[in-house]
Amino acid sequence: MAGVTREVKVIKCWRYLEAEPPIPSIRVEVHGVKESVESDFRLDTGYPGQLLISTDLYEKLGLNLAELPEKEFGVYRTASGLVEMKRSQAKITIPDLGIDMEVIVETPRRILFERNLAGRELINRLKLLLDGVKGEDCVIEYE
Repeated sequence: MAGVTREVKVIKCWRYLEAEPPIPSIRVEVHGVKESVESDFRLDTGYPGQLLISTDLYEKLGLNLAELPEKEFGVYRTASGLVEMKRSQAKITIPDLGIDMEVIVETPRRILFERNLAGRELINRLKLLLDGVKGEDCVIEYE
């Protein structure tokens, strides 16, 4: 079966986050009720949502002041059991790309969470190239 050849234009690349093994990421600015914060978000295809942020960042941004109704909170099945998520709407900017969009931001409701993840719903809005050999991920365009 033959593949498709496409001309690819690289728009912007980021270095993977330092870890063992290194982690693909994207820099995102989240605009909350109290303030805006720019941070690196790990690209996580195992997380189905848009943005999953640390408990501390959720509070710092004041997203608890703009939460969706409790009936719209999510529940995910994880290796350690069911985890209920608080949800809030927020605007984000991907600074290096000039992209602004509205997203649903989540954080666990009853447990402390310490990472920032960009999930499949956000990843699937972008054309990304993961270059593990170079240790970078890139936003690309193609026809």
